[in-house]
Amino acid sequence: MALIAKGLTVQLGHKTILQKVDASFADGKRTAIIGPNGAGKSTLLKVLAGLNDKYTGTVALEGRDLRQISRPQLARQLAILPQGMTAPPDTTVRQLVDYGRFPYRSWLHGSNTQEDREAVEWALSVTQLQAFQERQVTSLSGGERQRAWIAMALAQQPKVLLLDEPTTYLDISHQLEVMQIIKKLQQQYGMTVIMVLHDINHALQYADEIVVVKNKGIFAQGKPVEVLTPEMLAAVFGVQAELLRSSDGRLVLAPMGITAP
Repeated sequence: MALIAKGLTVQLGHKTILQKVDASFADGKRTAIIGPNGAGKSTLLKVLAGLNDKYTGTVALEGRDLRQISRPQLARQLAILPQGMTAPPDTTVRQLVDYGRFPYRSWLHGSNTQEDREAVEWALSVTQLQAFQERQVTSLSGGERQRAWIAMALAQQPKVLLLDEPTTYLDISHQLEVMQIIKKLQQQYGMTVIMVLHDINHALQYADEIVVVKNKGIFAQGKPVEVLTPEMLAAVFGVQAELLRSSDGRLVLAPMGITAP
């Protein structure tokens, strides 16, 4: 397992956000975290990324306690893309992606090494942004801008990529574009991807594993076809749904309405 949480409890003031959570995230797989608003999905992602150490329990990366890994070491293994990122004014796409090399730089080795340039070129290529690299980030469309932020995370060359609602505010074509990039990262480059998703059908089509968060804990974890069922949607989201099969054989969950309170 790439990441494992055991007995994880997170409190904010007097409020418990997560309580005694046990969850595992397989190496080289795409895992989607889903659940109702306020269930603790983003909190779980931040703890897994090492951005929140105010917890009890254990979080381990490849068998090592996260608290025992230095920030620079962790940044070379994990990259996270939170929601609502903004770039400094006049920043070009290439400059933004280059920021992802920060964990590898020091006063001794400086910046813009051959390794840095190769990592940036690779990140731009994977996200198909070579033609946009001299454009200012603020001039990009929403989908292009999200790809630029993903490219910055990729420039860290992480083993594990964590994404918090990567398709939020994007139209359907850009949503699929981002999800295809995520699929490519896992299938072609063996990257472990952990992503918080709201779209149930994105989770069904693009995840190898599903973690469902509800009532401060893990409601279910397993393969998409085993976890993403009409019964789960009713129990977790209060939604009636039917499981359909598309013309190409894929399963699709179709919401039909709200269950009675």
